[in-house]
Amino acid sequence: MESTTPSLDVVERRMLEQSPAWLKADVFWDEDYDVDVYIRDLKAIVPLETLRHELQEHKQRVETNLVQTINEEYNDFVGLSSEVMDVEEAVSKMDEPLEDVERKMKSVRADIMAVMDNLQACLARREENFRARERLEIIQDTTHAVSKLEKLVHEMENGPALNYEDAFPRVLERIASELSKIQFYLAKGDSLPSLQNLNPRIQKAREVFLVELGKILEASLRIKSTANLQQCLRSYASVNAVDQAEAVVKERIMKPLLEECLEAYDTLIQAKAHEPEQLEPLYTDIIYGVSSRLGILLRLVNTPHSGLHAFSFLANSVLAQVESTVGERRASSFSPGIPSMFHKNYLATLRFLEELEKYCISKKKLEVFRGSEHYRSLLKRWNTSVYFTLRFQDVATGLERHLSGARPALLAEPKDGFVLESTVAVWESLGKCFSPDFYLQDLADKFLKLSLQVLARYRHWVEQGLQVPASSSEGVEAEPWLGADPEKRLHAIVHDLRALSSNVLESYLNTVSVQLSDLPDDVKRSSLDLLRNAALKVGDVAEAAQDRLIGLISEKCATVLKQMRGVTAAYRMTNKPMPTRPSTYVNGAMAPILSFSGMANGDSALVEAVAASVCNVYKTMIKELIETVKKTESSLKRLKKQASSDAVAKVTDTEKICLQLFLDVKEVGRQLKHAGVDPNNFEAYVSLWDAAAPEDAKGVVQLSPEETPQKPPETLESGSQETEDLATFS
Repeated sequence: MESTTPSLDVVERRMLEQSPAWLKADVFWDEDYDVDVYIRDLKAIVPLETLRHELQEHKQRVETNLVQTINEEYNDFVGLSSEVMDVEEAVSKMDEPLEDVERKMKSVRADIMAVMDNLQACLARREENFRARERLEIIQDTTHAVSKLEKLVHEMENGPALNYEDAFPRVLERIASELSKIQFYLAKGDSLPSLQNLNPRIQKAREVFLVELGKILEASLRIKSTANLQQCLRSYASVNAVDQAEAVVKERIMKPLLEECLEAYDTLIQAKAHEPEQLEPLYTDIIYGVSSRLGILLRLVNTPHSGLHAFSFLANSVLAQVESTVGERRASSFSPGIPSMFHKNYLATLRFLEELEKYCISKKKLEVFRGSEHYRSLLKRWNTSVYFTLRFQDVATGLERHLSGARPALLAEPKDGFVLESTVAVWESLGKCFSPDFYLQDLADKFLKLSLQVLARYRHWVEQGLQVPASSSEGVEAEPWLGADPEKRLHAIVHDLRALSSNVLESYLNTVSVQLSDLPDDVKRSSLDLLRNAALKVGDVAEAAQDRLIGLISEKCATVLKQMRGVTAAYRMTNKPMPTRPSTYVNGAMAPILSFSGMANGDSALVEAVAASVCNVYKTMIKELIETVKKTESSLKRLKKQASSDAVAKVTDTEKICLQLFLDVKEVGRQLKHAGVDPNNFEAYVSLWDAAAPEDAKGVVQLSPEETPQKPPETLESGSQETEDLATFS
């Protein structure tokens, strides 16, 4: 058998060499081999037909190699059966001693199990006896403690009256100790009927004890005895009567205190009968009373390592009584009907809560206080949603009143840097949203949204107005939104849009940042980004309004500039002398720019933008006119077929027209100077100059001194500026 091992290894190696690389036959011998899994894995890389073919060949190789191996090891294969003939006899010889050992083991096991069952029964009886004895001891100890408790209570009731202002009474300390022991016994034997029968006796003694303990708590607060308070509170805690201690403080201390404060508050209200009720004076008196009467108690229970942290007098005594009493007796103060008074009283309530929170010396105590039922109940009395609705109506109504008019109304005098009534209304509406007497921290998201809506409404209002034509189709009556003086209103709109955008990005964002200082940094940053984007969008509308203004003025100028075509008619085949003065239409064409420059109040950038647009329009018209004139001149020359000598000696109509246009452009430069624009350094005018100037004068603007318009002379005088211009064109 041993000799077959090498041969089998050789067979396996031979089969592996004959098989493809992806067919790993050795996996067939794995214990976790699964045919389905194997085929699924190979199917992803080998077609099923190929896989079937290779497996069939592998089978044939296995059969062939098996026959070959048997032939090679034939002697061992034949002797295999003879070597295993005596196996059954050997097995039968081993069975007899093994069966004997099995019988003995079963007998011993049965004996051991019997002993163990006996031991388990004994232990169970012992455990039952122990439990019975323990229950008996609990009943005896509890009965004894109850008897002792009743005896102490009897002595206290029939003995001399307790002096609550001295040291903590000894008898109360002993009663507290016995009650604590009884509670321990009851917890251990809560299912015993005998102990349940003792409950009425225990409850009676407990009630008497708590009554006396409440008296000493009240007296200790009155005399401000820290030692007595500490012992008293520990007694309450030892008998699981924390809620009774809080009830004593609520009923015997806070209730009388609130009655006194409300009486003084009623007197104050009666003296100011015509003024709305403000809770600030009432809260001030309550805080003072709590500090003077309960300050020692609140500080004691919040002292680190005092062992008195189970008490929550601040929430369950102080705030509970304030919430119920003030909420019932002064319900009208919580009404949002008068938003301004609601705002004051709500903030006064928050300041009152902040004063109480000062007694919380740890973050955990503060969380417990804010999470208390009475804290939430007091805040729920303030209907901030209705308050915001009223404030929203106030802002929206005032804003719509100014934005629903037929046209933007101009102010007689600028206000807050604005010249339109509507912009002032928008700025005031934005200011209200985050003003100290308007804004509430709990409504930060709503007021932020309202401010964004105000900016969006104003922007939409301007955008809608800009879409309306500047004048009617007949050109007689101006459209309603811009009125009879559209340039003036458009300039006011541009000014206010820019001023509003700038104010929001600077002062308003600072105001909002201060109001949102208590919010998380990421929330605050996102809120300011929203306002910043809204302000930038308003600035974008200012650019659109400026384009509309420039287009409107340019259109007026261009309408007059069309009279430039009359220059051609004036000099074409009329035998007029060379021009010496600018055309009369120039003054009319530049009048809108001069008028706007006086209106712009020093806004040189806007005036230059308007002037650039007009210069570009004028340049285009001049280029077209000169090109047309030159083409016409060329055609006439071809038709007349004049001699070259005549052409040189005579000044052509084209030269006269070009000179007139050049004089007109010079006059435009002088008019721009009156409008506050330096023509020498103004790119648009330089380009216009180059369009009309002769070749040797291009690129350098040279304006002669302004002359008084007069009737053009019939002839040119030697040495005049006009003669020089003529020489240039000739």
